[in-house]
This record gives sequence, C-alpha cells and structure tokens, in this order.
Amino acid sequence: MMRRPLASLRLAALALWLLLSGCATQLAPAYDRAVVDGLNAAALETMTLLAAVSAGTEPASFAVREPRYNALIGRLDALALLAGARPVPRNGLTDAINAALAQRGGPPLDDDSSTAPSTHAIRKIAETVTKLRDTDRKRGVTAFEAMAFKGQIVIYLDQAITYENYLQR
Repeated sequence: MMRRPLASLRLAALALWLLLSGCATQLAPAYDRAVVDGLNAAALETMTLLAAVSAGTEPASFAVREPRYNALIGRLDALALLAGARPVPRNGLTDAINAALAQRGGPPLDDDSSTAPSTHAIRKIAETVTKLRDTDRKRGVTAFEAMAFKGQIVIYLDQAITYENYLQR
C-alpha cells in the first residue's frame, strides 16, 4: 500500500524533469548573418580609413576624404538600424531591481534591455567617425588625434564583433 504514493511521486518528478528539460529561455537576440557580414565589412572599411589618416591630415585635402567618411557613417548607421531591429527578450531582472529601488525611494536603473549591446557599440562607432570627420573638416587631424580616435573605435568594434559572433553558438 505504501509503495503506490512513492511511485506516483517518482512519476510526477520524472514528468516535471522532462517538461523542464524541454524548455529554453532566450536571453539575447537571434544570430543574424547579415549583421555579422555587414559588421566585418564596416570594420575593414573603418580600419582602412583610419590607416589613411593615421599620419595626420590637412583641411585642404579634406574634400578627397569626405566621400569615404560619409559612406562609412551611412553604412554604420544602416548597420545599427539592422542590428537594432531584431527582437530582444525582455529582461525581468531590471524590472525587479527597479521595483525594489522604487520601494526605497531610489532612482530606477536605465532599462535599455530592448537594445542589443552590439547596436549601442555600432552607434558609438558611427558617432566617433562623425567626430573624426568634423574635426578633419575644421582643422585637420594630428597623428596623435588619429590614434585617439582609432583607440575608441577599436574598443567599440571589438565589443560589437565579439557580441555578434557569440550569438552564433
């Protein structure tokens, strides 16, 4: 008589385990080959432009470089739009933290879970290239300034490429 409840409990535990093992939680946007290919092409184009200005520039020759800057900025903006158009799963943890902070009268955390980290990084790359272009137009760029712009761009490129390639698992 006592064996029957134990057998039912085991059967229920097995059914629960099978049910939960079939569940999958998506925590990041889906991998998109078009974003990765666009990012790789933009990285090559960006590094080529940075190599061209690495020794410094003069405003008198800006007109020669301007089409390259504009094409790159347009490519990066389009890529950020493409990367940001993917649905990102909602982050419930930020909601829970903000509810706890609200009870204590604290300011909420920024809830930017609707934007993939690579989208943010690509936007920052476009902003940096835009600043580089505008500086080049106004007064030219010194070799030291070109190195500083490159350092910032490389950090964001690395973040975007790493994140997008990680999604390919």
